[in-house]
Amino acid sequence: MQIRFGLNALELKKHNQVQVIWDSEKLVNGHTLLVGMSGAGKTFLLRKMISHMLQTSGSSVPRIHVFDIHGDLEIPGASEVRFSERSNWGLNPLRVNPDPHFGGIRKRVQAFISTIERSMRAMGTKQEACLRNLLLDVYAQYGFKQDDPSTWVVEEETAVIMTDGHEDRLFIDVPKAEKDEAKALGARWSGGPLYSWYVAQDQYQGAITRWPPKLMARTHPCIKDVLRMAQNIHQQSFLGTSAEAVSYLEVANRSAAAYRKKAIQALRKGEANFEDEAAKVDLDKAKAKAIDSFTTYVEAITTGRELTSLMKYDSTDVLKSVVDRLQNLDAIGIFKSVQPPFHESNPVWRYHLQALSMTERKLFVLFRLEEIFLAAVERGPQDRIRDVIILDEAHVFADESEDNIINTIAKEARKFGLMLVAASQSPTHFPQDFVASVATKVVLGIDEIFWKPSATKLRLREDALAWVTPTKTMLVQLKMKGETQNDWHWCSIA
Repeated sequence: MQIRFGLNALELKKHNQVQVIWDSEKLVNGHTLLVGMSGAGKTFLLRKMISHMLQTSGSSVPRIHVFDIHGDLEIPGASEVRFSERSNWGLNPLRVNPDPHFGGIRKRVQAFISTIERSMRAMGTKQEACLRNLLLDVYAQYGFKQDDPSTWVVEEETAVIMTDGHEDRLFIDVPKAEKDEAKALGARWSGGPLYSWYVAQDQYQGAITRWPPKLMARTHPCIKDVLRMAQNIHQQSFLGTSAEAVSYLEVANRSAAAYRKKAIQALRKGEANFEDEAAKVDLDKAKAKAIDSFTTYVEAITTGRELTSLMKYDSTDVLKSVVDRLQNLDAIGIFKSVQPPFHESNPVWRYHLQALSMTERKLFVLFRLEEIFLAAVERGPQDRIRDVIILDEAHVFADESEDNIINTIAKEARKFGLMLVAASQSPTHFPQDFVASVATKVVLGIDEIFWKPSATKLRLREDALAWVTPTKTMLVQLKMKGETQNDWHWCSIA
């Protein structure tokens, strides 16, 4: 692939038209750092780069992922998907990479926690341990085992939650022996053809989450699954008892509420001596079962470790803080199990992120970049560029951490056919290792306040930065294979 940046300004003075050309076959890597203040022409150049790559890629057209932060990176003919809390699709950051060397449960859990802490306020050590335990327990519930790579594989085409076409129904996996408890907690029987218990989607909370969603085949868990388990365990931890006892307690509460409702209605009708023997019997039975289940739990304590096992989540306060964080993540609305409807045959995918807040954008981009990188690693070394990432306002997602996915891509992704184009207002926003890793640097015009530190970071003279005129001239450095020194091209924008 080739990109024609413009004409060599020094040669142009001699009346020679010498093109400054970016050539993927000759460069050390495809990574590009594009810096320019507002109005310097970053958006125009990004569109031009995409156009040239598509025109010159021949039969090996790469997938170009355009992360549009401001909503102004329109690409003619691109497949576009808008992301917001109202959309039906999103990302599932708990999707496990099945590769036995690069994937697995432990790495997915660690990457998830690291990205959350990078984008939101940092967790304490107890909160982190609590969240880690929750994630591992949810994966175990879905059949994923840390030490068995064969359990990491999910057939995406068949991995779906049971449904009968009603979007407001969630089918749950209730053993026959526990159907009465499920019914008392609000579950309903569907009859044919599925013959299964279900609840309304918005009612799947509290004790009813003791029974997991019913699957037609294995699938990856999502944020909602972790939140449901966390809420259920928090309730158990608060009461110091088992899931079964919590279920019976909620049944008793529901029975008491139903009896009270009938009594109030009777009083309003002037029936002072209200009695409903059937309802009273149901209430007494529910109370007895709750008492028996609590008694059974307490009497089963023999080692003193039973409560400690439950309290591996440290304390109700710590667990509550993790529940709050999971609720915030779930409320963002971008973490959903339905994949975005991009057209597979279209080479350009535009991620329209303008509707998201800054924190939401950061979470979305970092998790999606990680997915793209892991997919590239899984397919192995490549002899050409297979994926291009166009990232505007890239400084929002960058930091000095070695495990930041942007730094990882810059250092390791070249051999896997992955290219990153990072656009920002100044090179000072990026760590030195990142700047050193990218083969192409383009300066479209930097605000004077950044001249001195930018000149130092890019190994330029300040007079070179002063020469740049936005939309007319720019500086371009291309690191070619086999060359140890790479000069800057003073370039006239064609």
